[in-house]
Amino acid sequence: MKNEKIKVAVIGCGSISQHRHLPEYAARPDVEIVAVVDTNKTRAVEVAEQFNVPHALFDAKDAMKIDVDAVSVCTPTASHAPLSIAFLKKGAHVLCEKPMCASIAEAKAMIAAAKAAKRQLMIGHNQRLHKAHVRAKEFFKTGVLGRCIAFSTTFAHGGPEAWSADKLNCHFFKKAEAVWGAMADLGVHKIDLVRWFLDDNVAAATAMLGTLAKKNCSVDDTAFAVLKMKSGIIGQVFAGWAHSPGCDNATTFYCEKGILRLEDHPKYNVIADFANGERQLFQMQAIQTNDEGGQTTSGVVDTFVDAIRGGKNAIPASDVINSLSAVIACVESSATGKHVSVKAY
Repeated sequence: MKNEKIKVAVIGCGSISQHRHLPEYAARPDVEIVAVVDTNKTRAVEVAEQFNVPHALFDAKDAMKIDVDAVSVCTPTASHAPLSIAFLKKGAHVLCEKPMCASIAEAKAMIAAAKAAKRQLMIGHNQRLHKAHVRAKEFFKTGVLGRCIAFSTTFAHGGPEAWSADKLNCHFFKKAEAVWGAMADLGVHKIDLVRWFLDDNVAAATAMLGTLAKKNCSVDDTAFAVLKMKSGIIGQVFAGWAHSPGCDNATTFYCEKGILRLEDHPKYNVIADFANGERQLFQMQAIQTNDEGGQTTSGVVDTFVDAIRGGKNAIPASDVINSLSAVIACVESSATGKHVSVKAY
């Protein structure tokens, strides 16, 4: 496959496919998109025509009859595991959108299937790849800020209906399809970012989740959590679908010798405020957003394709399972009112 084009099928033709996966695959000269799949037949045909894809299919089973090297699973959370496992067993590499799946048992089954098939299984946690986050981690690792003591991170916007192809009828509001709400949609990104940034795992969670902003919604649209990391670091996470106008994507690390602020300034992505009064500013490419004119290259597809070609899988499923476990612990904590332990796996 070294000199051959990688044949890709994209399962699910919603906004994440149309704005992220398909354009990013199309930009790769070493990739050929051979099929798109969506149960909405009109959408499947229109997307296939837009991206010049030869096969517009309406059932993922039909995509399994086509010769493909890799697939993007861009469907609702409830179907992530069944689809990923089926294509892995078929011999295809899989890029699966977050959250990874609907349970730890499913996550383990996905990882086992990838191992057995000797194929890549990558999860779309693009915040690990954001250039400002990468630069901030490099800066933090120099030790100039000392040990991290606590963190605060937020991911909030006006709600998925503003971006979803199905608007108010989007699957995000339906528990049977989405499984969870804002904490799994947005919070899991920030939990994963903090884990990756600190090279640490979540050990325990206390959370409150509620449906406070959206009508006809059977999942949480507002979620707060306090997390304790394995190292002892404590932090808070807010995920919400009621932040309008705009979006809050900020993360702050409170350290022994200062504070590191990410994406909380309109010009500077990374700001280091030292206890001695010194300030260092870094201006880099803006973080990817769903806003009109926002960044459209997540880096996820490039990382996935490069991994298939023998590079490093920067977001392997085996390293994401703790992020999923933390979300599940937050849901349990909110339901029971208890402090919940989180397994590292």
